[in-house]
Amino acid sequence: MLSAYMALIDDKSLCADFEKFYYDNRSLAMRVALSVLHTNALAEEAVSESFMKLAKCIQKVHNLNSHDLTSYFVITVRNTSMNMLRTESRIEEVEYDDALDHSELPDAGEELLKECISQLPESDRELLFLRYTLCLGNREIGAAFGISDEAARKLAEYVRRKLRKLMEEKADE
Repeated sequence: MLSAYMALIDDKSLCADFEKFYYDNRSLAMRVALSVLHTNALAEEAVSESFMKLAKCIQKVHNLNSHDLTSYFVITVRNTSMNMLRTESRIEEVEYDDALDHSELPDAGEELLKECISQLPESDRELLFLRYTLCLGNREIGAAFGISDEAARKLAEYVRRKLRKLMEEKADE
């Protein structure tokens, strides 16, 4: 992995300094990342991303003294780890919210469900197919519809509400 970072450094005279810094501070970076993320895989990813960031901006920070450069790098690792933690928690929240929504559909027979789905517009039926038959997430559905992840989540929520309302109306008949 070190060679990938070194390839990002334009000034080859800085490569030796970067290599020394890498070997001197890799374990420190892992400790910082683990203290935030608590899993080895995510910590290694955070450390790798942090070294990548440092390699990209080494010409700007190479004049710092050793202590300041280490402090800068520790802060970079911590911030990268926290960003990864936020991203991971957002993904888990969306999956959890999605799971709660399934139970809100009225208890109805399979025939009623099929009938109500057939009355939905084609795009809504396609979304339901992608979500529940192919088990795709918001990212994949968003890509299929050409919309953002968040817009896909809201669209799925809207279609579920529409289907729920239609099923409740049919069940009352």
